[in-house]
Amino acid sequence: MRIPRNYSSALLSGRNRTGGSYSLLQSALSRTSRGRRLSSRNAQVLSGLRQKNNIFNNAVLGTADQQKLYYNMKYHAQQVCEYGDKLADESKTSLFAKAKESGSNAEIVANIKGLVSQYNSMLGNLRESGTRTDNNYLSQLNSITGMNSSELASCGVTRKMDGTLEVDDKKLAATDLTTLEKVWGGKSGFAGRAALWADSVETTAERSMDAQASSSYSKLFNDYGSRGNYFNFFG
Repeated sequence: MRIPRNYSSALLSGRNRTGGSYSLLQSALSRTSRGRRLSSRNAQVLSGLRQKNNIFNNAVLGTADQQKLYYNMKYHAQQVCEYGDKLADESKTSLFAKAKESGSNAEIVANIKGLVSQYNSMLGNLRESGTRTDNNYLSQLNSITGMNSSELASCGVTRKMDGTLEVDDKKLAATDLTTLEKVWGGKSGFAGRAALWADSVETTAERSMDAQASSSYSKLFNDYGSRGNYFNFFG
């Protein structure tokens, strides 16, 4: 097939709108090549964005879960301390002193039930954490309840296999004031000893929250840095 001379000339050489000459064939090839390069660049950018967003989301979600765990641990330990300190108080305005005057142990019973509830939640947090330090706290607390299991049972509080405590409301309410004070009162009673360990748990949980936040965000930005800036794809 014979190609007209004017068509072949136009294909090989032409003029643009500003008067500059160019090759139509070269222009077409250039556009195709440039399109492929831009498409490749865009794909790299999108892939990089997805990767970095996944890194960010995983880091943030992981940090949030850990922070929630330590926050709960700190809260429950703090509550154990508060209930324990009230029961261990030996002043003239203590729960036991007021109960002797009023003849009612209702406030003491309420504080024991509150301590047991928070104590069980604290144990659950320690078990979920699973760190060496928190496992040590679990061991110490289980040792305390184990050594005091018979005394606790005399007040209607039973130690379960997992170390948590279960309250028999009727038996606890019916326990005489002398027995309650012997088991739960004073610094050497169960409440005072539980509060002492809970104070350490609270301090450790707070430190863990700070350490976890610092470590996670440091890792996040290091990961971003190791993979380059989003716009380095255009470098």
